[in-house]
Amino acid sequence: MKASVNWLKEFIDFTLSPQELAHLLTMAGLEVEGMEAHGDDTVLEINVTPNRGDCLSILGIAREIAAITGTPIKKPAPSVSSTCVVIGQSIEIAATDLCERYASRIVLDVVVKPSPDCLTARLKAHGIRPVNNVVDVTNYVLLERGHPLHAFDLQELEEKAVVVKRAGDEKTFTTLDGVERKLDSDMLLIWDAEKPVAIAGIMGGLHSEVTQNTKHILIEGAHFNADSVRKTSKALNLKTEASYRFERGIDIHGIPAAIDRCAELLTQVIPSADVMNNVEVFPKKMTMQPATITLNPDQIRKIIGLSIPESDTETILMRLGFTLEKHAAHWLVTVPSFRNDIAAEIDLIEEIARIYGYDKIPSVLPVTPMTLYTPDADSRLIQTVKDCMIKSGFSEAINYSFMNPQHLDIFKLPETDSRRQFVSIKNPLKSEDEGLRTMLLPSLLNNLTWNLNRGTKSLRLFEISRVFLPSNDQLPQESHHLAAVLFQDTHPALYASKHEPFYHIKGVVEAIFQKLRLTFYSFDPAQTEPYLRPGYSCRILVNGTEVGTCGELHPDVIDACDIQRPAYAMELDIDKLKPFLPSRPTFQKLPKTPYVERDLALVVEKHIKAGDIKTAIKAFHTDLIESITLFDIYEGKPLPIDKKSLAYSIRYRAKDRTLTDSEIDSLQSDLIAFLNEKFKAELRS
Repeated sequence: MKASVNWLKEFIDFTLSPQELAHLLTMAGLEVEGMEAHGDDTVLEINVTPNRGDCLSILGIAREIAAITGTPIKKPAPSVSSTCVVIGQSIEIAATDLCERYASRIVLDVVVKPSPDCLTARLKAHGIRPVNNVVDVTNYVLLERGHPLHAFDLQELEEKAVVVKRAGDEKTFTTLDGVERKLDSDMLLIWDAEKPVAIAGIMGGLHSEVTQNTKHILIEGAHFNADSVRKTSKALNLKTEASYRFERGIDIHGIPAAIDRCAELLTQVIPSADVMNNVEVFPKKMTMQPATITLNPDQIRKIIGLSIPESDTETILMRLGFTLEKHAAHWLVTVPSFRNDIAAEIDLIEEIARIYGYDKIPSVLPVTPMTLYTPDADSRLIQTVKDCMIKSGFSEAINYSFMNPQHLDIFKLPETDSRRQFVSIKNPLKSEDEGLRTMLLPSLLNNLTWNLNRGTKSLRLFEISRVFLPSNDQLPQESHHLAAVLFQDTHPALYASKHEPFYHIKGVVEAIFQKLRLTFYSFDPAQTEPYLRPGYSCRILVNGTEVGTCGELHPDVIDACDIQRPAYAMELDIDKLKPFLPSRPTFQKLPKTPYVERDLALVVEKHIKAGDIKTAIKAFHTDLIESITLFDIYEGKPLPIDKKSLAYSIRYRAKDRTLTDSEIDSLQSDLIAFLNEKFKAELRS
């Protein structure tokens, strides 16, 4: 919005320099972005926020200056000498939801010619191209009052009629700029008795414009729905000074004064002009009441953080055009019609603060209480698992919670598997990632493939995230899963590991369980996942409940992903561990007696699991066995082909005495007999 300093002085007396005026307006919320000299005048470039449509005029800026400085504003009423109403003129508003008021004046005997230099100079300074005296006067009033007006050639209006209605079946309309516009049926148009003559609130038509041959004109002033003008302007890609103001809202009660001001100026630049009386349609005139807001003075201090004297508050509101009705505990504030941005108490408080002066509000550092963050049990569990993975040499991966359903085919999941019942996404980031993840391993396998294709030789990745599994409820069941992949190439290394990678990933699971103080866990090689290699994988059990799987990926999966060597993976349902977690750590007294350690090498059939023997030893009827460790597995000569050797280190200790060799020998013999009876185990010679 451009505003001439000299033009502002016609409405308010002030002696401020342009620089001082710019500072005052900026501090009150109307940022002055620049100043431009025009002879003895200065034009301010003001950034008006979208909610302040009342400031898109010289009069609106003058009202702001009056409120800031306390200087009264001069607002003389236009002086118009009218004769009578033109016989036969009619106005009809068919779309009352899009046009609340329509007013007009007919001016006869106009002489269309260039405007006086003083008028054209002022328009040019404000960025508007002069056209002729009639059009220039309407644009002058638009700048001065903020009310868009339009002048029609009366001879081009059939039957001197004006009808405000939607486009309906009308498909095209040619505007003043000579462009044929395509219309939508809901666009609001101004019609005469037969045809459209203007797009309401935006631009007039080519065939009803004021030309050198025009003798009589009709001046239009109206209040159009802001949303309607905005939608039409955007659809037509047509922005004008008029639409800019209608979109932000104009003063519905200021229309007659704007038309009168236009008529007054026309009589000054065209002495022969004969002005008729104002004719208008205002359907809601009797029911339209000004908005009233309840203002609590205590709330002003609470919001601003400063005690402003009530007298100052009252003065500020009155300067801004509000009227007050004071009560004991509150004020009733009536909002002027030109302030359509004021709708609540907080808006009034903002007005008080900006006019009182933001610079008068002291800067105070906020007092923010610091509270200690205490993670909940779920967060602590996840963090513990994450720490174990990092300490085991794994790097964390973070993927989107989406998956490509085709990856489930690579993992050889049967059609009846519940993990194929994924939740579909309506607006996926990528067309192929259309489902919420039911397992984490597909994403990690993509990460592995991506890194291997870029030269990575060895990789350990893990991810902790939610999976979304089908349930009987409306929403899927969400549970936290841990997944990991391990790939180890055979490139030369100084400290190469001699263990199979399977034992690395199995050892990670054991490290997690030990950190969580879970004791009754085991690994079962039977009935593993279809994407794991049979005989090289196992189920993970805690207290007999399956909580996950781990092992070598199936060769078919490796081939589908074009990986040259075996890769190992595990996926663990963290939420299933919760019922087995001890509520609190338990401590035992440090032993005062020494332990005795004996090795026990047993020959058993190959199908017997080392874990089953360890479980049986734990269940042996004695409390002297403190720990059991498997340290060797041997197959081959001289053992029979269907046999294997399992060697355990067993630690014995008594709490109240030092054990003797005879006690240990007797206990060891009983244990061998127990294992022989249960597993047909024999002592290896």
